[in-house]
Amino acid sequence: MAGRRVFLLGGAGFILGGCFDRPCHERIPAQKAFLEGLQALAKPALASNNPLAVEEAARRSVALADKVGAFSGWCGTVRKIEGNAQTAAVTIEVGPHVSLYAFNDWALAFAGSVTDLFSTRSRQTPPPGLSEAAIAALKTLRLGERVTLSGRLGEIAGSGVFDLSRLFGKSVEEHRQFLQTPRFVARVEALAASTKS
Repeated sequence: MAGRRVFLLGGAGFILGGCFDRPCHERIPAQKAFLEGLQALAKPALASNNPLAVEEAARRSVALADKVGAFSGWCGTVRKIEGNAQTAAVTIEVGPHVSLYAFNDWALAFAGSVTDLFSTRSRQTPPPGLSEAAIAALKTLRLGERVTLSGRLGEIAGSGVFDLSRLFGKSVEEHRQFLQTPRFVARVEALAASTKS
């Protein structure tokens, strides 16, 4: 009788503990700090309904990403894989509505935006934003799979900071959209399926 009670209580505790476990991005201090910093900038700006505050918050969000630089052991979820082994592009969600985007070919990054492509690209060296090891790992992953990743935020192949929000965030609506679902360019050095949920 006592053994059955312990089993039932232990099983219930295990199930409830799993339900209330913190998301993985909250267990990694540097990743959590970055996401909280983005939220602290976006929330008041969006609530203010002031275009100047929204624009400033978008600019400061990019500056915050610039400060992060190299990261290691972050967790995320693979949301999109495009192209082939030579022109790969991947979007990895690293927090609620926050994504990192890494690509190995300008054409995928700027499809449908020819004028912006030529105005911005002239001083940039071509990517890759994904190392060979990361591309090899991508071949074994599924969409929606949890991963751990390491790399450098806001920098592609040493070419200096280059963020899609700077290219496309020209109107108040685009800045608002960026604050609601920010996507940052990253260099991804290592990628592996996560062993923890």
